[in-house]
Amino acid sequence: MLCYINITEQNNVTLRGDDLNLISKKDLLAITGISYGQLYRWKRERLIPEEWFIKQSAYTGQETFFPREQILSRVKSILELKDKYSLEELAKILSPETSLTKITIKDLYEIEEINKGLLELLPKIYKNDYYDFIDVVFIVAVSESTTKAGLTNQQCAELIGYSIPVVSKQKSTNITCTVFSVGEEYHMVISPSSLSLDFDGGIQIIDRLSLSEVADKIKIKYDNKFI
Repeated sequence: MLCYINITEQNNVTLRGDDLNLISKKDLLAITGISYGQLYRWKRERLIPEEWFIKQSAYTGQETFFPREQILSRVKSILELKDKYSLEELAKILSPETSLTKITIKDLYEIEEINKGLLELLPKIYKNDYYDFIDVVFIVAVSESTTKAGLTNQQCAELIGYSIPVVSKQKSTNITCTVFSVGEEYHMVISPSSLSLDFDGGIQIIDRLSLSEVADKIKIKYDNKFI
């Protein structure tokens, strides 16, 4: 089973920060040590997506919040790379826009994060010789997650196969894949990164996969091969 929640992301929300696992701008600056000026310069340079700046009502008026895991990971990446790359180069590396590069199965064998047993099943799933960047990011994310969860390569392949019609349409990596189980069956929900999903007690959450974090990681690790 595959579910996709197609919701237009809004920058103005009225939910409490805890509901979306958000971090306030004040806390972000305190934890990371960056300045207000740096934060907004990185926004102008497209190093941080505008949709991550979420306006929310608070007792002091409106405050700005961010998706906690994504923003902390992104700031960490920027701080680690800003002396190695120009801001223009960093914007390209960290862009959520998907690359137009076509990737072969041979290229995929170079990616350590993909289970080799799963690689053998991919040609049957995708039924072509080339993969888009969004496909590669998704394969890496699901492979790592299902390996941690103890799923077989066949179960992982089935999750990927069910998801192809949705994932292949995405033009941005700013999405989250939530893997969950009901009984002995595994399923996935694909949603915008800023959206929080709650499930009833009969559903066990296996993992929440941020495709933007995975995309950043493999672009950097593999020398921008997939930009």
